[in-house]
Amino acid sequence: MRNEKAGEYLFIPDIHGHLSRLQAALAVARRFPEAHLIFLGDLIDDSPRRRTARRDYRERGVADDSREVLRQVRELHQQGRASVLLGNHEVLACNTILDGDWGMQEIWWRNGGRETAASYGWRCHGEAGVLAEDLQWLREHGRLWLEVGPEGRKVLAAHATRPAPGRVATGLDRPEHLLPADEFDPVVWYPLGEDQQPPFLHALPTGFQASVHGHMEAAKVRELPGPDRLPAIQLDLHPGRGKVAVLHLSPAGERQVILQGIS
Repeated sequence: MRNEKAGEYLFIPDIHGHLSRLQAALAVARRFPEAHLIFLGDLIDDSPRRRTARRDYRERGVADDSREVLRQVRELHQQGRASVLLGNHEVLACNTILDGDWGMQEIWWRNGGRETAASYGWRCHGEAGVLAEDLQWLREHGRLWLEVGPEGRKVLAAHATRPAPGRVATGLDRPEHLLPADEFDPVVWYPLGEDQQPPFLHALPTGFQASVHGHMEAAKVRELPGPDRLPAIQLDLHPGRGKVAVLHLSPAGERQVILQGIS
């Protein structure tokens, strides 16, 4: 997992088991062959609600593309081309399949878990097979946050909201460092909204210019000022927009949001 201070990066928001969304993001990546890809979490779980938002009316429980999405992302990671953050959907799936937390399964099942399981041919009984293997891979290689970019202009990437500066300083960014499941760790669960009480958009540590996030879909890319007035950039676009937003970070630390249509 990279934690470099220089280089070129592309931040890719939630794919949600939608292969065409991944393909759109990779079309942008082909324009920047030297860029390292950072997936911001929620690679899996194309829920019926999201399908309806983009006018796809397949019945609940029909397989999505989660298995193929994870296969391609794993391949990119193996090539040294990509890093992966955990989102709340990965956490739900891991808690259900790897830990046997069947209380979490109900939440996961309602929010796209059934569609992900169907993509692996798993029907909630017996061994989970390749699904369990892919989730174990996410636990081994996923991170809760990542900091990249040149000194003084670094960017902090996290799925939901920013970790507190003291937490960033600890470097405890692996899945085993998540807060207990019943505490709903803010880094994977809590939105960026200015009206959150208590506020969960912490100031950035010294040397950062911005943070970048997925998690909460919106009609357009948003930049929310934190208490330090530095922007938290929310990339996840509403599925009905038919576009994916990717953030490019140059080796000099310059930012550019790129919109790509989804076919």
